[in-house]
Amino acid sequence: MDATFSYMAIVSDRPRVLADFYAKHFDMWELGHSDDGDVSITDGHVNVSILKQRPGVEGAMGRPGLSHFGLAVQDIREVEGNLEEFGYDAEITAEAGDLHHGEYRVVGPSGLPISLSTRNFSVTEKPRSYPRIRHMALSFPKVSDDELDFLVNVFGIREVTLSKARRQQGRSSRFAGDGHINLALLAHGREFHAGMKPLEYKSEQARALDGKVGLNHFGFLVRDKAATMESLPAELRDVQHRSSTNVDMAEFRVYDPDFNAIDLAERGFEVDIDRWETADGVISTAERFAATPERAPKPA
Repeated sequence: MDATFSYMAIVSDRPRVLADFYAKHFDMWELGHSDDGDVSITDGHVNVSILKQRPGVEGAMGRPGLSHFGLAVQDIREVEGNLEEFGYDAEITAEAGDLHHGEYRVVGPSGLPISLSTRNFSVTEKPRSYPRIRHMALSFPKVSDDELDFLVNVFGIREVTLSKARRQQGRSSRFAGDGHINLALLAHGREFHAGMKPLEYKSEQARALDGKVGLNHFGFLVRDKAATMESLPAELRDVQHRSSTNVDMAEFRVYDPDFNAIDLAERGFEVDIDRWETADGVISTAERFAATPERAPKPA
């Protein structure tokens, strides 16, 4: 199975405002829009569909904002076969199959929906430098390995080097990659251990926003995070904040006009086993942690 994270849905009362924001500040462009007000944009790899909030479109978890992600697959029959082989009682149902949705949907063990497309969500891959989406994150009341195992067994997603190391340390967070994007599976509320500095929130609003269960945030790899943050409207600059100095991926958290959370990183994300995409190119785990060997994953 060679699935890729290629879709993300956001539910908003003002899709055009969000689409214009991402075009201006993150160089995304429109794939198309619907008469219902849905707008789909892309960074050249991911279809980010901003769905107009209306009856029947409330978003995953029953709330607007970041809703759910999707996987591009080559053969839906292979997905069906893997579900049966690994004993998952998960039904594949139909989605609209238009520009703004996948053709199919399956629900993972956590209850979060995953859209599926055999047409790459209508995105034609286009060479892209920066900024580009390289991270998505799910937040759960308590992380178990069920969701990660589901992605690995059914879709061939890989648990990355950093995740395996943090697992050995007794940490509950998990990270997986498809070769392009890093997916984090995090416990609701951050886990901090001895020597770790907590997130530096500028407001209680920002703290509350980071506590959303479900699709919690996503992230861009950027060439110059300071310039990106400075370009944002003043009211959004007031709530942006730094990640913990000991967090392995992402350096700053910013927000869009609907206060959906966005991570920014120059030092990169581990998008596959021992493969980090950074602002300076692709490097190994050892290279990533050369400057901070105390944080480097230790051999098993």
